[in-house]
Amino acid sequence: MSSASDMGGSPWQYPGDRYYYGWYEQQQQLQSQPTDGEIKSNVVNRLRENLHTKDHVLVVDVKKGVVVLTGEVSSSVAKRAAGDDCWDTPGVVDVSNQLIVSARS
Repeated sequence: MSSASDMGGSPWQYPGDRYYYGWYEQQQQLQSQPTDGEIKSNVVNRLRENLHTKDHVLVVDVKKGVVVLTGEVSSSVAKRAAGDDCWDTPGVVDVSNQLIVSARS
């Protein structure tokens, strides 16, 4: 009796194209991701509506779904609220919260 390894092949042959790959790719295409501009617009709107962040001047930048927050806020609660608003926005993959907490005069 000869084995698969005697014939020069591996006993574990996998098909080149799995049956579920096509389905998975179709599902990914159906779930359209928002553009960076749309993400930025949504984040800015959320920050304007948030009681903790609406009175601060914040800079929002988005690249490939990563939100970068810069500026100054008056409390750690405001900094945390701004970061949470970013994370709760559809399409955001990461948040770099570079806000500085400083006492307001």
